[in-house]
Amino acid sequence: MEVTRDDVFWAEFLGVKPEDWSTPGIVYRSHVGLSGFRGFWCFRRGERVVVSAPSGWVERMRLMFAGWDQARIMDPTSLAGAFGADFERSIGPAFQGCLEPAQFIHAEGAPHVRGLGPSDVAAVDLFRVACGASAWDASGLAEADLWRHAHFQDGKVTAVAGYRRRRGRAGDPCVLTHPEFRGQGQGAAVTRAVVSEALSNGELVLYQTLESNHAAVRLALSLGFERYANHVAVRLKRDAPEP
Repeated sequence: MEVTRDDVFWAEFLGVKPEDWSTPGIVYRSHVGLSGFRGFWCFRRGERVVVSAPSGWVERMRLMFAGWDQARIMDPTSLAGAFGADFERSIGPAFQGCLEPAQFIHAEGAPHVRGLGPSDVAAVDLFRVACGASAWDASGLAEADLWRHAHFQDGKVTAVAGYRRRRGRAGDPCVLTHPEFRGQGQGAAVTRAVVSEALSNGELVLYQTLESNHAAVRLALSLGFERYANHVAVRLKRDAPEP
């Protein structure tokens, strides 16, 4: 099985070997890319699950999950029951997409989409207020400061996307559409522009969203992304179990 850039990225992030993704089973690793996160990730690629956890939890989790299969260890309800009072909350399952540059689906030029510059700060601020603080924060756009593009309608910003770099030359697009203009393809248009810029600059473009966000998953697939993996994150109330 050919090792891809995505295989290498996620192997380094999770502390495993790239060639191991094709081997079924569940493995446990101390945090590498998630260093400092008080919780753990269950990351499933095919029949391989990597559980990334704080070092103090790794051995306890090996015992706790003995006999579990891949489906059960990816189930938030089962995880909550296993951790009891140490469980704080879960996020996911989440969709993790990958994109080979040759599979990127280009489209005809979008006349209302352009890159953002210093003169657009006031328009973006109005857009951010209209969308609401919680939606803006959830979108990730506060961290997505590369190759930002917006859709304009009658001089008003109606959708914004940007690129959030994660590690090395890898990152993901973040997008938000004004609530009055959703479902019109504007989010897809600005995301496509950002992904095109990122690919042109040699980035490994990732895509992450909740599986329950069907519109975002459809958007990813419409751009040429494929499902690479899925994952569940669990936040815990302590960095290590009680002795």
